Amino acid sequence: MTKNDILPKEENGEGKKNELDNQNENSGILQSNSEKKTEKETRKIKTKNLKRCSSTVQPLPLEKNNESFTVENRKKEERKSPLKYCVFITNHPFLTFAITLVLHTSIILVTILLMIQGHTVFPIEFEELPLILYTDVDRVKDLAWRDSMKYPFRVYRRIVGVTIPTWYNGEIGDTLEIIVEGNDVFSTTNLELLNQIENRLFNFQDFQSDFCVINAQGTCEKPISVLRLFDGTYKAVDPVFDSSSFVNASSVICKATQTNETKEFIQLVLQKGYDPCDFGKTSSKTRFFMFFGWPLVGYNDGERLSEYQVQKLRPEIENIRDNTLDGHMSLYYMSIKLFEYDVKKQAFTDMKLAIGSFSFIFVFMLFQTGSFWITSFGILSIVTSFLLTNLIYRFAFKYEYFGFFHIISIFIILGIGADDVFIFYDTWRLSGNTEYPSKAHRLSDCYRKAAKTTFVTSLTTMAAFLVSAPSPLLPVSSFGLFSGMLVGVNYLFDLICFPVVILVYSEAIKPMFDKCISYCPCCRSEELKSERTISQESLIITHRRSRLYSKNIGMYNPDLPKFNKMFKRKMDINEEEESTSQTDESKEKKNFEDRNKVVLFLKNGFYDFMTRRSVKIIVPLVFFGTSIFFIYNATTLEPDSNQVEIYRSSHNYGKAYKNHYYGFQRNFEEEDTRIRLSWGVKPQNMDSCNLKSRDYCVGVTEWDESFDASSEEAQLALMNVCSRLENLTNAEIAAYKIKRNPVTNEPEIACFMSALYKYYQNLANTVTSFNLTVPFPFTKSYVELFMQYNSHIYDVSSLPADFDRHLEILISYWLTNGYTAIPTNDFWLYNPLIGEKKVSGVTRVYNNHPAYGMVYGTTLKVIGIEINTTMSYFTLGYPEGKPVHQLWENLINEEVEKMPDSLKSGFQSTYNTWHWIKVQETLVKSAILGLVVGITVAFPILALTTLNVVIGFLATVCIGLVTTIVVGIIPLAGWKLGILESLNLALVVGLSVDYVVHLAEAYRTSPHSTRDGRVKTMLESMGLSVLSGAITTFGAAIFLLFAQIKFLHEFGIFVMSTVGISLLFAFLFFTTFMALCGPEGDTGSIPALFKQVKAKCTKKKENQEKDKSKCSA
Repeated sequence: MTKNDILPKEENGEGKKNELDNQNENSGILQSNSEKKTEKETRKIKTKNLKRCSSTVQPLPLEKNNESFTVENRKKEERKSPLKYCVFITNHPFLTFAITLVLHTSIILVTILLMIQGHTVFPIEFEELPLILYTDVDRVKDLAWRDSMKYPFRVYRRIVGVTIPTWYNGEIGDTLEIIVEGNDVFSTTNLELLNQIENRLFNFQDFQSDFCVINAQGTCEKPISVLRLFDGTYKAVDPVFDSSSFVNASSVICKATQTNETKEFIQLVLQKGYDPCDFGKTSSKTRFFMFFGWPLVGYNDGERLSEYQVQKLRPEIENIRDNTLDGHMSLYYMSIKLFEYDVKKQAFTDMKLAIGSFSFIFVFMLFQTGSFWITSFGILSIVTSFLLTNLIYRFAFKYEYFGFFHIISIFIILGIGADDVFIFYDTWRLSGNTEYPSKAHRLSDCYRKAAKTTFVTSLTTMAAFLVSAPSPLLPVSSFGLFSGMLVGVNYLFDLICFPVVILVYSEAIKPMFDKCISYCPCCRSEELKSERTISQESLIITHRRSRLYSKNIGMYNPDLPKFNKMFKRKMDINEEEESTSQTDESKEKKNFEDRNKVVLFLKNGFYDFMTRRSVKIIVPLVFFGTSIFFIYNATTLEPDSNQVEIYRSSHNYGKAYKNHYYGFQRNFEEEDTRIRLSWGVKPQNMDSCNLKSRDYCVGVTEWDESFDASSEEAQLALMNVCSRLENLTNAEIAAYKIKRNPVTNEPEIACFMSALYKYYQNLANTVTSFNLTVPFPFTKSYVELFMQYNSHIYDVSSLPADFDRHLEILISYWLTNGYTAIPTNDFWLYNPLIGEKKVSGVTRVYNNHPAYGMVYGTTLKVIGIEINTTMSYFTLGYPEGKPVHQLWENLINEEVEKMPDSLKSGFQSTYNTWHWIKVQETLVKSAILGLVVGITVAFPILALTTLNVVIGFLATVCIGLVTTIVVGIIPLAGWKLGILESLNLALVVGLSVDYVVHLAEAYRTSPHSTRDGRVKTMLESMGLSVLSGAITTFGAAIFLLFAQIKFLHEFGIFVMSTVGISLLFAFLFFTTFMALCGPEGDTGSIPALFKQVKAKCTKKKENQEKDKSKCSA
């Protein structure tokens, strides 16, 4: 070797030609024969494009002016002072390993001991999803009205002639709903089948003797079914309803829809949209309800009822479904007891899918690392980080809820944790090709690099999760906090524990294993193969070649002692790693190539293709065009107005749920939203509620002590409200969604003040002896005359002289039907809306009637006006419902503003409807906030970690496009923006950033300054690691596809879609994007920018000093 072979062209005075000639003449020195063969074997596909020097296997030569990667800077980086923690580990490896092992073991033992001592370590709640805004003003108003009749000394109005069941099985404890689907379910054949299965269930073992509802006649209540129209139950209404042969079934059902006694009942079993009077149409579904009594004779009512349905009745139902109806009709079933039992069981069953994910991750990690030791401690760190996070979540933050979403976090951390393990271990193994002054220096260098890379991905993922933590919805906030902490704790576990595990493995476990394996000759070659991963082998060769070809490293330097000897040693490819014989060398080379197909493909064929000029233009345009299409689809995304579904649509409960709520004309539940205008009670006080608990908290009811509706001013104000509501125009009725009575076509408004006035007007007209003119407002003189007229009821002399509760006298007389206690229609309508309270020393008892306890001389405690609307709680969407809510808010506020001070506490509320609208709105805002915050946080994090604003910006653009495509997929998949979709969108940035950030960091740390060189290094050094990380996350999510819980199943689809799209963008879009407009040299470099600013400031200061010196001179 001559001096010219290693001197740069500036020193030998030759041009580029001489340098190339020297390289060609001395190619045997610069490359070993084995390297030549490796290159030759990997260069098979040859096109015109491969003539470029970038397409060769050897790396691109380093640029002359790339000062950031000179040998001095490289050695300075490698010889930084070791971290104290790493020094301690290298000095005491077994002690630190023992401490690490104790840490892991103690977390597991603490969890087990707390569970043994009876602590609720995992406060599991799978039966319900508490989507509750505890402090929402509409919810606290709703709760206030619900509890408004719960106060001491309340007046309970007695009635006679109505039987209230007080016997065993007299009330409904549960309802079993059987739904059947088929072609023309009301055909004679299908009705006979329906009759057969209903009889089998109704007469099933122990049902009638122990579990059915007992009616007033002492017999079991028959199921609600279309069959009641044919078995004579309603024959007293019309003889047509007695036809056991099911002849002319459609005509009978049509008649039922037109008969007042049957029209409401038949709507329960008729398919939505089906008109039985249109004889050209058929129905594809119907259902019947069986009722279970309560309280049962004996004890443990709930457990016995659940056990009977699960162990005895359900097998019979499934036998009917699989045998009797097979080929004729489909059958679905549901009941509260069955659902509660099955949903818990299913949740735990789906949790077992995590075992499959664990197994997949374990096998894949074992394959990648080649070490059972590393793999085992990687999985152990994931498990212990989950348990420690739960202890912090449960006992430090005092959360008492662990639901469906927390199961999802198990699958998330498997992928993230495995990725972190790969980064740490691969960084350690790659550092083995670099000379360090000590093991502490090597461990520190590995620690710094791996910690920085995993910090970026962990921080962005944590931020994506923690965005959901401030949510007022417990499932969302608790999941965001738990998952964010879980990612952070797992990252800290990797920082603290994994360096110890790696060092002990390298210093003790692996040498011991190598020594044992050396006694087995047939295993030696295999052991050699497993020493390095694909990416390590590739990078080692690249690293060596790049150092040899670099002018900065290759130049003669007197500061490098024994340079020629070291250079020769570097050229020798480490004889310990090469076979000594030519035959063994060829075999080793072949095995090496086989194990590097992915890396070879990425750095050669894939790189060559992606850096073609046409590809660099077409690929970004295609991705941008695709993104535009999905952006348009994202604009069609709507909030999900339906109730939360627990099971997948293919499951029995999924089908039963959809049919129950959306398949029939009417349900037992209160479908139509009832709006209540209330006075006398304040919004519920929720200060005592634990907002972190799974328990359903209703708060404390507070009453308005200044409330008084008896004054004439108050009566007039309330009557004005009634008049306004009862005289709305047709357009206003439609805008306020007020329901009209199907018989009278009048708005269904229950305003007690106008009804009370009409009652006394009718009383004055019908009772000839009662010839008093009814004034309004009701006056004191009128009420006194009224009491005198009814002296058999009222003892006026016993009332206090200052008695002024005259309106209450009229209300009590009205609702008790003149103290006869015979209920009227007004009683059933207004009794729940008016609350009276007994007043000590004032209230008197009317005892001249069998219905003992009727009183007068009371005071009004709470009053309400009720309006029935056409809005359904089960289908009302946020966009449709919010304007209606605002209309009612404006109406009540306007009216209350006109009222006297005694009625200023008035408000409007609904049973859950307005609250559900707010929940939908919150989910939409959470999704938008998650996306905005995720992308906003991603840019500064990426810019700071890559130390390059251009790289950070281009990576953020890539992440933003991934996000838009994921959002656009949701409406294409037929999904709407529900709670799960809201959570998913908050996480998409965290899940998609991992792959891009790894490539971006590799691009920045490339020893090249040109785009092409940096792109090739990026693909070669990080391509396989990115692919491995995607495979682990994708593989862990695959098992979620087998879950029956809808949340888990959809989350699996979401994760797989996000990972797949992110991978495509990382390898295709980001690669071409960087090859097209990636920064070269110091472009966009933050340190270079600071240097420029500093230099300008220094120069400016020097100029100022020069000016001062001139002035002084």
